Amino acid sequence: MKRSFSRILLGIGFIAAAVLLVVDQLNLFDFKFGVMTIVFSAVFIVLFIKGLFDRSIYLSVFSLAFIAILYAKKLHFAHMLSPMMILFVALLVSIGLSLLFTRSFKPKIVIDKEIGDSSSNENADNIVIDHRMGDTSRYVHSQHLKSIRINASMGDVSLYLDDTKAAGDTVNVNLSASMGDIELYIPLSWQVENHLSTTLGEVTIKGESNGGGPTLVLQGRANMGDVTVNYV
Repeated sequence: MKRSFSRILLGIGFIAAAVLLVVDQLNLFDFKFGVMTIVFSAVFIVLFIKGLFDRSIYLSVFSLAFIAILYAKKLHFAHMLSPMMILFVALLVSIGLSLLFTRSFKPKIVIDKEIGDSSSNENADNIVIDHRMGDTSRYVHSQHLKSIRINASMGDVSLYLDDTKAAGDTVNVNLSASMGDIELYIPLSWQVENHLSTTLGEVTIKGESNGGGPTLVLQGRANMGDVTVNYV
């Protein structure tokens, strides 16, 4: 099932590219698509479909936005909507849909770029998470945790630290994330120190610390996505 999903997406991409090439060669429209336009159209169509299956609002909406940018001139609305305006509208729509539907969406977990309902356990003292496209959950059980590095692109990461003990007074979390949300779940005794830079996103802390525990230090950058720290 996991592998067939990837094949379906690739198949749709090739079919979409083929259809657009045929339409282009038959001159069914008053304009020519161009090879690169066809290629990028197929890519964004696949990303849009993947966003629907992964229930990723940002991926779906921004895929449509980039398709609109590709065809703005050909459809004669480029003079009314600039690429930046289209992306800004996509951002507003994404935020609005997220506020309306995120709680009702239960995204599937993605491990190694394949869709499933499994998760991963981490026990090392220094955790490194590299993730692209889709959603993943990681459960950390380290009893001597020192640092965490998260590299995420076009995907959401949920990191559970509620069964974790720190090696010292601080746990450094270094983020490099783009077009995806990061969710951290930490014990009530931990404290949060935020040095994270964000672009088109924000850092939210849900709950309050009761003190006495180590400090979670957030560092790095998150672009077009939110970082949420949840006390559990």
